Amino acid sequence: MAGNLEIPMAITATKLRSDLYRVLGDVIEKGVPVEVELRGRKVRIVPAEPRDKLAALVKRPGVIVGDPGRLPRVKTFDEKKWRKKWDKRLK
Repeated sequence: MAGNLEIPMAITATKLRSDLYRVLGDVIEKGVPVEVELRGRKVRIVPAEPRDKLAALVKRPGVIVGDPGRLPRVKTFDEKKWRKKWDKRLK
């Protein structure tokens, strides 16, 4: 469970018993953990594999305005230059 930042859905054991297959389906499909409480103690049901968040993206044609062929040449963040600048400031 380490690294999972999603807030688990909390339910009682009775609710889990009545909706077991729906709850398990939600955990698998949505990737959101479920926290079950029984007699004051809690357990979590979490997906075995992390959810592929990129698979849920919707294709949006026409989002790139301009020539997509120029994208590989666009100047991006220069980490080496940034580190050099901050190393000077921290000395």
